[in-house]
Amino acid sequence: MSAFLKVENLSKRYGNHQAIDNVSFEIEEKKLFVLLGPSGCGKTTTLRCIGGLEKPDTGIINIKNETISNNEDQIFVAAEKRGMGMVAQSYAIWPHMSVFENIAFPLRMSKFDKNLLANRVEEALDMVQLKGLGTRNATDLSGGQQQRVALARAIVGRPKLLLFDEPLSNLDAKLREQMRYLLKEIQTEIGITAVYVTHDQSEAMGLGDELIVMNNGKIEQSDQARSLYNNPKTKFVGEFIGTANMIEGHIIQRESNSCKITLKNKNSEQIIKARLSRHTDSEQGVLLFRPEWISIQKGIKDKQENSIDGVVRTYQYLGDRSELIIETEFADIKASVTDDEEYIVGDKVVIKINENKAIVF
Repeated sequence: MSAFLKVENLSKRYGNHQAIDNVSFEIEEKKLFVLLGPSGCGKTTTLRCIGGLEKPDTGIINIKNETISNNEDQIFVAAEKRGMGMVAQSYAIWPHMSVFENIAFPLRMSKFDKNLLANRVEEALDMVQLKGLGTRNATDLSGGQQQRVALARAIVGRPKLLLFDEPLSNLDAKLREQMRYLLKEIQTEIGITAVYVTHDQSEAMGLGDELIVMNNGKIEQSDQARSLYNNPKTKFVGEFIGTANMIEGHIIQRESNSCKITLKNKNSEQIIKARLSRHTDSEQGVLLFRPEWISIQKGIKDKQENSIDGVVRTYQYLGDRSELIIETEFADIKASVTDDEEYIVGDKVVIKINENKAIVF
């Protein structure tokens, strides 16, 4: 099955700054693909190159086997001719137009059949849950409603590809969550292919069929959310996705997919067995483990395999889980446990690290 969107060796420089550097990926039809990373990582530049708002320095972009950008062959299809819809961070709502006219604008610009226009706009209004608000002044709506107007305007022309550039970042947390579900529901219902840019990992993991994690203009890893979380290929991905405990140490033994790492301080040391992310001759390593990849036992016991002694510094009971920060000789460790045990600050505990989940980079 051929890719719906194919990006090959895409690069873009602004002066001395390399915004994106040899980026390549493919997207299947009817999938929502997320570009995720910190500010300045190149995700928005990549999106703008796909949309025709920026001209890449090198690389090829194909959509449905049609080349829309290729510097070597001097191909660059203008943004308005690429058949794409876009929802940006700013709502870009025209204040002098009604909700209906805001949504109808791209149809009128494309000389859409006037006899069908009203029905098409009403369908879009219904889809974004704004039925009956077409006559309202667009700027009289709430922020969440204005964002839905922008979404309706992007989908009303039934574009080949839908582009999202941090569309929910101006909304409060509750509205962001509501809009996230609505966006995914609409994208699935109409079966449109989409590229979504965000720095919010929860948003990315909740929306994306597949995620690309970018850093410094390059792709760190491309995978489904669960795999990115449980099997990060780089320390950056492991730290950026979710919450991670990280402790530096010395690798003392290597096997095919696992190793032993020694954690040391002035007074003690502890050997931890974990998965090995990569093979290297370096003796230095970083042990990474999620707060839920550990178990906790009360009381300091004799040294146990893959365990660290500690003292509870903070404790919060959150209903479905308890979250703790445990002070150890090597680092403060975040823990998330689902047992019914109650803890108090000052409790002495033993942290057991799951060797089948923890990773050494």
